[in-house]
Amino acid sequence: MSKNNTHVLEYDFNFDFPKITHGKGIYLYDTEGKEYIDGCGGMISNSLGHGREDMAKTIADQTANVAFVNRHVATADIIEKAADKLSEVTGMDRFFTVCGGTEANEICTKIARLHFYHKGQPNKNKIIGRWNSYHGYSIDTLSYGGHNGRRKEFMKYLRDDIHVVPPYCYRCWLGKECGSCNLECANSLEEEILKHGPENIAAFIFEVVSGTAMNAAVAPDGYYKRIREICDKYDVLMIVDEVMTGAGRTGSMLAIDQYGIKPDIVTMAKSVGGGYFPVGIACCTEEVIEPIKEYGLFSPVHTWASNPIASAAALKTLEIFEEENLFENVRVQGAYLKDQLEAMKERHPSIGNVSGKGLMMGVEFVKDKATKECFDPKLHVADRIALAAQELGLFVMATGGFAKEGAGDGIMFGPCFEITKEEIDKMLDLFEQAITAIEKDLL
Repeated sequence: MSKNNTHVLEYDFNFDFPKITHGKGIYLYDTEGKEYIDGCGGMISNSLGHGREDMAKTIADQTANVAFVNRHVATADIIEKAADKLSEVTGMDRFFTVCGGTEANEICTKIARLHFYHKGQPNKNKIIGRWNSYHGYSIDTLSYGGHNGRRKEFMKYLRDDIHVVPPYCYRCWLGKECGSCNLECANSLEEEILKHGPENIAAFIFEVVSGTAMNAAVAPDGYYKRIREICDKYDVLMIVDEVMTGAGRTGSMLAIDQYGIKPDIVTMAKSVGGGYFPVGIACCTEEVIEPIKEYGLFSPVHTWASNPIASAAALKTLEIFEEENLFENVRVQGAYLKDQLEAMKERHPSIGNVSGKGLMMGVEFVKDKATKECFDPKLHVADRIALAAQELGLFVMATGGFAKEGAGDGIMFGPCFEITKEEIDKMLDLFEQAITAIEKDLL
């Protein structure tokens, strides 16, 4: 059906999207029989590849057994089993399953506020976020999220939440050079806590490796250690948004594990469902939940919260990760992917930066490498590269708006954890062809 006579409320009203019929591994196929490499893993969410019969069977079996229980009156064995497994692999204590990352982040900030409310500190309820961050599209998550391109249409509805500068070394907001600063970006958190009063601040929320809002930017060494120190000093809960990075995307169960930091609250989604079922998970320590437990009631309500099918999908996904040693493949292939992208950067005048961890990589395009000048946003460079890649048979994710002034063009990769070296080579060959074609018009 063409864009002019569809009943679907589509993302882009000016584009005819290919109609996908099926997939296998890293490949997707449309109604015309065309093959695409799924280089972005859906929305950096397909961790197990397409067409796995074991995942289909798990979901079908759970659906036939019990598809829904009302969490206000009952639970199910699969919910308990999934929580036990999650505790084993994350080191967290309590888990609340919802349908996606936005819900998980909103639940986690509610947990933080309820923690202090039931400790007799009701004024300790403000959430601090970072500029150039993204935590979801609800009004709450957009408020403490900091991507102005996504906030602008809803500004009149948003709260005036607190934000600090991001750890974006390629384009430092404070004009510092990476490796020669005193982590002023981290110290800005302490400044804001003191400005607004520690007695009013409940939590600080951040992405460990930034998602599309900052094109897989990685914080400098020592940043998260300093953040943990500040949060402890002022009794502020640390909420780690691992919606995109969690469940192995960066080569470990949680990306924050690689920094030796213990968070208070964590969110996961995307990869934890394997790409087969919508799963979002809010996780926290027993210490965080203790005041709520003493009160006796955790009140946030979502009809599909704690649904058995999501738990079954998550449990099976975690089991497959272990049985097939997929985190090791993420580390090995992620390192290879980054090396190849770095080499590509040397060959192309438009590639200014490569960043990310594991199988979550971002490529940033610039008009001038020396000055890091962005392309004019009206040129839609990232969108054009993504479209050129799609025409060649490769799906990638276009990003933008991550430079301080609101410009910036990037592409993100997030293929499934099973990808091979040969498949990466094939994927990057198509990507380079797309870049070359667009560069001819731009430079």
